[in-house]
Amino acid sequence: MSSTLLPPLKLIFFSTQFPEIVNAIVETLESLGQQVLLIVTSPGTRTRPNELYKSIVASVRCDLDVLVTSKMDRLPAMLRGLEPDVIFTAGFPWKLPPTLLALPRLGCINAHPSLLPRYRGPNPLFWQFMNGETRGGLTIHRMDADFDTGPILAQRAIEIAPDDDVDRFFPKLLALGLPMLTEALQAVAANLPGTIQPVEGASYAPLATEAERWLDWTRAATQLRNQVRGWVTKELWQRSMVKPYWFAGYG
Repeated sequence: MSSTLLPPLKLIFFSTQFPEIVNAIVETLESLGQQVLLIVTSPGTRTRPNELYKSIVASVRCDLDVLVTSKMDRLPAMLRGLEPDVIFTAGFPWKLPPTLLALPRLGCINAHPSLLPRYRGPNPLFWQFMNGETRGGLTIHRMDADFDTGPILAQRAIEIAPDDDVDRFFPKLLALGLPMLTEALQAVAANLPGTIQPVEGASYAPLATEAERWLDWTRAATQLRNQVRGWVTKELWQRSMVKPYWFAGYG
């Protein structure tokens, strides 16, 4: 569908992604004639702390407003006066309360880096690499009371190449996802309900623990390689302050 069919909408964008991703999404939305009212970011939860909010604040254009918060219950009252048409989230760790989900005129949508209903949850990319998947993708879906369970508005698959790791795969997902925004926003503007996710094939991608950061040399080499592929590289680790993997049995 052509972007010329997309009416101008007022959006609030929630994200704790890398600032390059946040800026690329904002630029794409604006190129489609959409108005980004506010960027909402967060230091994360106790189980999912995230230092990237500092880089987001430092890197966005000075004409864009940024709100840093971990108080989801306060947001409906704070944002109601903006009268958003849509709330769009990408890589945001907090569950939105029902009063916030009901706030935008056309609802809330989320971009999730898997082919839902597979790999719902907070760590989809790690587990796709860990499990040796050869096919991944991106889903934009309506949000409901649970994480990653709402009806699908747009979905695209992409190959996970043998030499891909998280660092190589991120740009591919971004290139895949930016054009999908048009399709998803057209569906939202038309008040389409989306496609209900099937029950069959649903799986969950939990937070990786300390155990997944250790390499167990009794495991097969392919499994160890997939485990390393699933963690961010040194460059991304330095930028995001995520702990690297450790090598069990050394030091």
